Amino acid sequence: MTSFGQLPRPQRPRAQEPTGSLILAALLFVFALWPRAWIVGYWIFGKQLGDAYDSAVVPAIGFFIAPWTTVLYAWMWAISSSAVTGWEWLIVGVGALLDLWFLVVAVRLAR
Repeated sequence: MTSFGQLPRPQRPRAQEPTGSLILAALLFVFALWPRAWIVGYWIFGKQLGDAYDSAVVPAIGFFIAPWTTVLYAWMWAISSSAVTGWEWLIVGVGALLDLWFLVVAVRLAR
């Protein structure tokens, strides 16, 4: 009667630290700061936000939810100085896509 004894357990590969997601999170953080810095700068040093928006509520909400759209809308308003028309809406749309991309990546990183 031959006995093989207990077989060794298979070794699990060690999980590597997710350095790629850490770098992505740092880049995302820096990417998120720029439009907010512009909004604060517009608010303190310029009148673009006051001209583009009737009240301070929309830029305040935009500061937290859609900063790229908020800052690009104010910038396009300042270029034509009375409205956002024509090709300027394309730039505002790019800002909306940037905000959407930012939210999607932030949700994926939160998992």
